[in-house]
Amino acid sequence: MARNILGNGILLDSQTDSHGRTQEVARGYLLICVFYIHAMIGVSIHMGPNAWASLYQLKLLAPDVSAFFLLSGMAAPKLANKGIEPVLRNSATLLLFAIISHVVGFAIILIGQSFPSAWDAAKAFGRPLVYGVGYSSFVAWFFVVLAIARVLAYLFLRSWIRFGVIAAALVALVWTTKKLGLPDNIYEWRNWPTATLFFLIGMKMPHGKAIPNWAAVTALILSTVLALINRHGLFRAGPCLSCDLHFVPQPMIGQYGSIFVYVPQQLLFGLFLVWAAQRSAGMMIGKVGQFFGQASLAILLLHGWVLLTLYPGMLTGMPKFETPFLFVGIFSAAIVVHALLYVCLRTPLNWLQMQVFAISRIGQRSKTAKQRKRPQAA
Repeated sequence: MARNILGNGILLDSQTDSHGRTQEVARGYLLICVFYIHAMIGVSIHMGPNAWASLYQLKLLAPDVSAFFLLSGMAAPKLANKGIEPVLRNSATLLLFAIISHVVGFAIILIGQSFPSAWDAAKAFGRPLVYGVGYSSFVAWFFVVLAIARVLAYLFLRSWIRFGVIAAALVALVWTTKKLGLPDNIYEWRNWPTATLFFLIGMKMPHGKAIPNWAAVTALILSTVLALINRHGLFRAGPCLSCDLHFVPQPMIGQYGSIFVYVPQQLLFGLFLVWAAQRSAGMMIGKVGQFFGQASLAILLLHGWVLLTLYPGMLTGMPKFETPFLFVGIFSAAIVVHALLYVCLRTPLNWLQMQVFAISRIGQRSKTAKQRKRPQAA
């Protein structure tokens, strides 16, 4: 009895050795985490000086979105074996998703917000498309960063010399944009280094190998401790659990806190996440994660628009104090609402994805057609 209770399908019966299924469940868990993180941002703002538990949750959970890049690398272990054309095509597809996320998001904003003039509205719409930053939705940045991280990872694996030359050229380009007074963080460049690093590490992670329970539990404990103590000037001023509660480490230059803490913390969390996905894949919670993970692109797009429509109204009538029931209610409601919306909007979301993939294959179709017309060699 004790064995069944302690196992409960987590340590024993539900383990999966399917690499694809593990990734789907892990992506789903991360998406659920993103739903909750964005809700906690609104809650902490709404609570004002009464915010405490929501800030600690943000400090623990928000940095872990970097695990998306780790999982993306796990899904592309043979990226370096491909030619540059399919790599660029896949990155272009991700940029198209970012554009769609922004276009629909801006249309939602126009419904509830007026601009001084049509020209101001046009500038607000066009600037993110030109500079690759400041999109209307809160998820488009991920598509942009992943698109560039994939290319940089490919170049690094193919030729260190070419990677070094291109990296130096990108640094010079960023420096030039700052000197010209252009918006900071053009095309989310501050996120490129860590996103590329995590993507490369994800590519090298062993496939289908079960993670020992002791290693996963140890990784979770260490990841939690590192997330709590990480802050600017950590090695100079020392750890402080009650200091800088509003500081949340992010995968971007200038927001790591301590880079020597942030990177290990993310890798340890990624180890725990993969373990949790492996062990829970056969449980009901794993099936919920797989539901979201199988349609991660569409649901991430949907989430960006949900943030602009439903999340602001969520704060109406919310009390000015934090309770466990409030957090459980928000977590549960976020899962149910996103699942229902995806089921109801699956057809148009799938249609959008099909159009994006069709556009990204335009050049490939013409090239394939030409190859078919060539006469066979005798």
